[in-house]
Amino acid sequence: MKYSVIIPSYNKALPLMLTLTAFETQTYPHDQFEVVVVNDGSTDDTMDRLSRYRPPYRLIPVSLDETAGRSAARNRGVEAASGDILIFCDPDYLVTPDFVKTHDLYHRQHRNAVVSGVPILFIKAYPHLYPDFSAEEKVAAAEVLQASGLWSNDYWHAPNLIEIVTREDLLDRTGQLEKVVAPWEPVQENYREFPTTDVAPWLMAVTRNLSLSKRLFEEAGGFNEDFLKHGLEDWELGYRLHLRGCPFISIAEVVGYHQEHPSFHRSEDSQGENLRIMYQNHGYSDPEISLFAILPPSEGMEAYKNTLRILKSWRSSKNASDRAAGRQLRRTLAHGARLFHLQPEAPDYEALKNGLKPALMAATQIYTQPEAPQKQEQIKAILTQACQSLWPDSAKPSPTRRRRKRSVRKGALRKRGARSQTRRAAGKAASRTRGKASRRSLRLFRAGTLRKRKRLRH
Repeated sequence: MKYSVIIPSYNKALPLMLTLTAFETQTYPHDQFEVVVVNDGSTDDTMDRLSRYRPPYRLIPVSLDETAGRSAARNRGVEAASGDILIFCDPDYLVTPDFVKTHDLYHRQHRNAVVSGVPILFIKAYPHLYPDFSAEEKVAAAEVLQASGLWSNDYWHAPNLIEIVTREDLLDRTGQLEKVVAPWEPVQENYREFPTTDVAPWLMAVTRNLSLSKRLFEEAGGFNEDFLKHGLEDWELGYRLHLRGCPFISIAEVVGYHQEHPSFHRSEDSQGENLRIMYQNHGYSDPEISLFAILPPSEGMEAYKNTLRILKSWRSSKNASDRAAGRQLRRTLAHGARLFHLQPEAPDYEALKNGLKPALMAATQIYTQPEAPQKQEQIKAILTQACQSLWPDSAKPSPTRRRRKRSVRKGALRKRGARSQTRRAAGKAASRTRGKASRRSLRLFRAGTLRKRKRLRH
């Protein structure tokens, strides 16, 4: 078996079955991939539907007695998988017929890479209308369905779920799916910045559509099962893969659509528990992580990545003041992350975040202006002033840096002392050599004088 598709599912029976139907339409050979569905303690009829489902590909259902969370569910799915390459997919991600084939193509071209569906995996579709959609969600659905002639005003107050796209629509290729797909807006900053790899490429690790070899997954340690709520569990794995030097590649083709459903169905990490787990495991020193406590990617992907680019340019700068400004900002971000981890309710954290975030936004706005005069100096002034006013200790060398300086000075003194000892030893050796030469010369001189005297006597 070459590919194993891993799908964790919690109370998503309806979208899951539509997604599984989509795998029946794959153009990749059905005997070369399997689908592992992990029922994460669902209370709906997921297992009943799976027990009656007979697809043309190998289906491996795994059921957990209790809800363990996405990380644990995916790990259990990997344990049951036999494929060399893992493809992680969500139960509400409706794949196109070329989904597996496209992953195969990218892995042939990019060995040992992590292949990601970002940013195009964010395309939305409305195959079902839920009665518990919020007013805002109903408006968004209506805009899409009205454009294709599938909307009825009766849907505004429909008491039951309405199935717009059926299993038969997918199998018979009726074109109904394409009519419920929302317009794609790739110009938005989040979509534009997601696949960039110069800084934080690991943000491409979004398990709605992600593949990598099983060997790399196991070497990285799999998903951290401390993450129980949704959010960061896939990025944290991506971060570990990034530290191991794995390249990240973005799929350019459309290979699936997110089936929109009521947002309250998601178990979001609203209190930041997952970020604290991140800090507990990886510390605060890396600005790619510490920045999450002040300006997370979810609140501005472009500003987040541009801040990292500023820090990256300062770190490699030949200008000492640039390097000093970079150290000061990194220390301030690390301090903010530490406060968030240990004292999230403390006034000090709120004051730091509320003061530093606007400065970062202002600096990154200048960064995006190619013709801004004295751009680098403006950015440096804004961020240095913010760090100094919000946390004066940021300007002080860190204890580690002070220890490093002391050790460097001690090393220099030791080297200087060693050189002095070498010179003294060389001088003594030269003196001994000169002394020996002088004594020998004196002996020769005396011997010659005696010979002359003897000749004179005779």
